[in-house]
Amino acid sequence: MTYSEKSTQLALNSSIAVLALSNPECTDLELLQLKPRQMSPGDLAELAARWPGRNLRSVGVIGLIGASPRCVLKEPLEPEQVSALTDAFLAYLHALFCDGFAEQQEVVEIQELRRLWSLPDTRPN
Repeated sequence: MTYSEKSTQLALNSSIAVLALSNPECTDLELLQLKPRQMSPGDLAELAARWPGRNLRSVGVIGLIGASPRCVLKEPLEPEQVSALTDAFLAYLHALFCDGFAEQQEVVEIQELRRLWSLPDTRPN
């Protein structure tokens, strides 16, 4: 199976997937969202504006299948480079889940306040 086929299959089977971009030394990384939602054209334009001079190239796809991270690389990388990709993906997951939890928490709190506000006032006059 080719890299293209493997990376496409990983992206499709993952609940969360990113395309990893890196400079040759793996000291500069960018992760492009593939799943659960793709980047908007505005996000892509903003990201592309940061690319000039960084020498970024696609190095692979990283995904989360169940609770297991998976990776399909275009070419073999040194252990330090794989470690840098792993750290970047873990930081991405942390930001994704923490931001999502914060958004959900606000909605839940507002719903609970509305429920409390709708309760009848049983205090004596």
